[in-house]
Amino acid sequence: MNLQAKSLSGWAAAASALALTMAGTGTAAAVTAAAAGGAPRPGGAVVRAVGRPAQQAAVRFWAPARMAAATPLPAVPAAGTPAGQVTGTPSPTHFAGVPTVGALFFTTGTKQHFCTASVVISKPENLILTAAHCVYGSSYATKIAFVPKYHSGKQPYGVWPVRKITVAAGWRSSHNQNLDFAFLAVAPPAGTHRPVQQVTGGLRLGVNLGYSHRIKVIGYNNTDDTPIRCATSSFKYAPHQMKFRCHNFQDGTSGGPWILGYHGRTGTGTVFGVIGGYQQGGNFPWASYSAYFSGPARRLFRQAQGQ
Repeated sequence: MNLQAKSLSGWAAAASALALTMAGTGTAAAVTAAAAGGAPRPGGAVVRAVGRPAQQAAVRFWAPARMAAATPLPAVPAAGTPAGQVTGTPSPTHFAGVPTVGALFFTTGTKQHFCTASVVISKPENLILTAAHCVYGSSYATKIAFVPKYHSGKQPYGVWPVRKITVAAGWRSSHNQNLDFAFLAVAPPAGTHRPVQQVTGGLRLGVNLGYSHRIKVIGYNNTDDTPIRCATSSFKYAPHQMKFRCHNFQDGTSGGPWILGYHGRTGTGTVFGVIGGYQQGGNFPWASYSAYFSGPARRLFRQAQGQ
């Protein structure tokens, strides 16, 4: 990939529990919006279905050459003076990836872009998790396809077109940074009828697990054609926002999972955040953010499973 800011604001308009495997079902409802700032408010989901012809068109569109040429969306320059890097900030390593995490390719107009996404354990076994700003800015992204363990141009598990997009109503209406997460249902590629979770495994969804943990974070950025992985620590940045420090988390890493109990061979564990939220993930490559997963994330997940 011609990898370039995890912040995609150039496209967008502006306890104890150790883990929680979400397995409820519900009905989706499009409702009025939450405010852009402050605590996330109940609001339900907005669901966009992608028809079978559009799914097939996405698979045809994402030939290897287009994947290699895809770029992150441009970031809006940060206001003010950048915060200084903290001594001891860790650096990531490049690796061949894991089945549970992949590149999410999509288009906006005539532009070809990518983010990061991960498979989450769900009842329908077909859900992936990413940042909401990767799939909805001023309009929905198009030709969206997920490639698990994408690396060096390889697609070991094939191309999985997105069939449904579920975002919080408060994200769609006002880009509430505390609702910057989305669940996408993907369809199997040609040659298999098995849902993605049965093929790649998945991450448990963690909700209300607290802010401070030792974690692993995975993402696709603008420096190489392979994913990066970093061992670091998360902590509270602001109400409903988490932060970690690691070098080289640049554009394209948006949607990358924050993982507890990470298993290096299978890529399994518990995902309790994704790069996004404040500044849509952060304007500087050494500091990254996530919306805190609490009741709104739980509800959105249940609504996504009900589709």
